Amino acid sequence: MCGIAGIVECGAGGSRVDVRVLTKMRDTLIHRGPDGSGIFVNPERTVGLAHRRLSIVDLAGGAQPMISTSGCVVVFNGEIYNYPYLRKELEADGARFATNSDTEVLLHLYERKGASFVEALEGMFAFALHDPATGATLLARDPVGEKPLYWTQRGGNLIFGSEIKALLAHPAVSPAVAESQIGPYLSNLVTPGPETLFEGISKLRPGTLMICDSAGVRTTTYFVAPRARQLREVSLAESATTAVEMLERSLNDRLMSDVPVGVLLSGGVDSSALVALLRERGSDMATFSVGYSAADGGDERAEARRVAKHFGTDHYEIEIGAKDGVGFLDSLIHHQDEPIADPVCIPLHFVCKLAAKEGVKVVLAGEGADEVFWGYANYRRMLRAWPAVQLLGSLPQSLRRPVAVAAGRAVGVSASSIEMAVRDGRPLCGHSFLWNGAELRSFMLTDSDDPTAIGWDPSTDASGETSRTRFMFDTQEYEFGVRLPELLLMRIDRFSMANSIEARAPFLAPGLIDYMYGQSLKTKMTTRESKMALRAGLRGLVPDWVLDRPKQGFGAPVNKWMEASLGKLFEAACTPETLGMYFDLDALNQLYREPGRGFGVWPILNFGLWHMKWIEGRDLDFI
Repeated sequence: MCGIAGIVECGAGGSRVDVRVLTKMRDTLIHRGPDGSGIFVNPERTVGLAHRRLSIVDLAGGAQPMISTSGCVVVFNGEIYNYPYLRKELEADGARFATNSDTEVLLHLYERKGASFVEALEGMFAFALHDPATGATLLARDPVGEKPLYWTQRGGNLIFGSEIKALLAHPAVSPAVAESQIGPYLSNLVTPGPETLFEGISKLRPGTLMICDSAGVRTTTYFVAPRARQLREVSLAESATTAVEMLERSLNDRLMSDVPVGVLLSGGVDSSALVALLRERGSDMATFSVGYSAADGGDERAEARRVAKHFGTDHYEIEIGAKDGVGFLDSLIHHQDEPIADPVCIPLHFVCKLAAKEGVKVVLAGEGADEVFWGYANYRRMLRAWPAVQLLGSLPQSLRRPVAVAAGRAVGVSASSIEMAVRDGRPLCGHSFLWNGAELRSFMLTDSDDPTAIGWDPSTDASGETSRTRFMFDTQEYEFGVRLPELLLMRIDRFSMANSIEARAPFLAPGLIDYMYGQSLKTKMTTRESKMALRAGLRGLVPDWVLDRPKQGFGAPVNKWMEASLGKLFEAACTPETLGMYFDLDALNQLYREPGRGFGVWPILNFGLWHMKWIEGRDLDFI
């Protein structure tokens, strides 16, 4: 795992690469790659590529930038899990390798297949590859979006990096707020791609290839995960067996490492499944957990200890509280770059820090399991509310509110959620951040032309679908298009890399996603049970007391922390200079004073501290 950055002249008006600027960009990413660094600048100074290395595979021979015998050069962040198979094919075709790294496979594969080579890669990655023969530079992000890549164009130059802070180190890039994205940020807890909260800075979307040459910059989608809205009926028994077999193969691929591998263990189904499958292989392993004091609540360490004891792992844990959370806020804002307004970023940092302290450089995590197998309680609530959702669609506007209120009380969903679920006659997807964000925005933002805009639209290809099937596919499109790649995967990327360790997600093998994506709800969820295929497939491998335990969810007790410590910081950020340009300060103060609103206030606090640090250029030493 690494950090990459670069400057490429594209089109008219580009300036020559300044090695000092490129070096400065590169070294903002030292936390992503403390084990080595390198820079390539071509003789014409039209292309500059930089790299920081975290050594995981081929510790001695994987230095970058890596240059082929034909002069192609690559900087690469991530892992190519199928590189041993690709290497064998390339060697059979006459390729000769100087290293044992997956990076070198990229060069040989490109030289044989051209830009289409990216379609053969299975892994998590972001890279830039320059071909001196064509003058083109290729940038790509993996199909699911596990690894980030940000870019901007300034004065005829393409400027890019693994994190936004690398771009901001270039003198041509000045930070400014993308005001049109504040509303979508509040809805999603992150800015949906390809936008960011920085004006003029974009994310490369998952499964996207960018080509930069004398004609300029253009992008193309080489992979869509998942591929199509095609419903398939599969028996629960078949789904369970096949899915766990695919998960086991994915896990095996993600053990590729020349350094120790551990597991982030919550004690829930997903992380316990990884431990169980590793134990089946006879592997020794370390497990890591984070928790909170009894006063804060939400602590799963007892369950994690029980799982660790059952499988005989070397188990480590850490407890954090409001003081730890407040003390980390300056670093939190620094490593996020743009707000990733999920408080789970804090415990993720501390559990990854614990793993690094114990000498583990690679950790396996359960990210993606809830999206692939349908594990969210929100989904079940919406299914229970489905009769009301369908009824509301046929009622006059005047009758919708009382029906929504009554249904919401019965199933535990807010009336606003049920009402918005039939907006425009099409039920929205099943994650509450959408509805809560839109509801809050309607009175908080000082300038919002469309308070219901969320920065995402479902596919128009929904012909012939029942309303429940449409709800399922729309939900999955949102999860895999916005929430998973730009929120959940970026939070673990940022805070594993902040501690110079690599996180891998076995549940996110594209083949496994495709297999489960088209299956009906019969193998995923009922109003009472979630992750049906996964739970059925794990019977006998994972103890029943894990599989049958109600899902708790990995969170952070921000309501308690707001009461104890964070409230003063919110008041410090709630000023005309910081928040007054974008928000109704009276509405914010009203929101802050409502009991139990910590989770709703957290995105505003994140935005305020981000604005102070990155837009106003202020030190956060008052924290």
